[in-house]
Amino acid sequence: MRRFLTVAGCLALLLMVLPASGLAQEQEERGEIGYVMRVEVAPAYRDAYREAVTDLVEAALAAEVSYEWHFWGNEKGFLLYYPVENMAYFDDPMQFWSAFEGTSGEAGRDAFIAEMGQIPARVSTEIVEAIPNLRYWPEGYTNEDWNVGHFHFEWLNPGQEEAWAKYAGDFVAFLETIGYPYGVQAYRTLIGDERMGWVFFGPNLSEFYSDANWQDLVEAAGASWDPIEEQFNDVAARLTHEDARYIKDMSYVPDN
Repeated sequence: MRRFLTVAGCLALLLMVLPASGLAQEQEERGEIGYVMRVEVAPAYRDAYREAVTDLVEAALAAEVSYEWHFWGNEKGFLLYYPVENMAYFDDPMQFWSAFEGTSGEAGRDAFIAEMGQIPARVSTEIVEAIPNLRYWPEGYTNEDWNVGHFHFEWLNPGQEEAWAKYAGDFVAFLETIGYPYGVQAYRTLIGDERMGWVFFGPNLSEFYSDANWQDLVEAAGASWDPIEEQFNDVAARLTHEDARYIKDMSYVPDN
């Protein structure tokens, strides 16, 4: 998820500076590709930022824009996820804004851009890809069941990509073994900081840290976490994690 806002936080204006050449080349079958944008906004400006984005949602509804985006809130501001159909999208990244042209949402788009120019923000971006075979989703668990995300980011030791794939596959199988109650999806970074990532989709943070407590689930299943942990320690040089809440009124999904 790269270049979806300006440095002031304005959606997609940085798309113009993406290195488009070579991005649309033939590639093997992929999982979902998207921008991730981290927007650090001082507390004094967060309400204004949120109001501006919710106004853009209304403009997108009026314009019947076909693209979607998802906002999360964290301790520093916001996290944006903007899925695209494929890497060829970056050959014409301004197509998002062009979708408002000549519609009743055009004025709202222009007002949003003007408002974002007044809100100081610090932005970092990347493009990520979901890894289709590294997804765990319990039967019956739906998109209506989660409201928060717990994000793991793993930086690998040199030359450990294949070993990581083995560990990651065993980790997904382990989730099945212990009957993990929430959905999990792995991602790789295509452009940006070279790392692997996992997102755990939970109903809320209190339930995530209680119902999904590792030790309780492992003991109940009579399983052992040690072999997975040993693999992780062999392949990963560093791990960070954070929590974020999904913000529905800042997010836009066509037909919803």
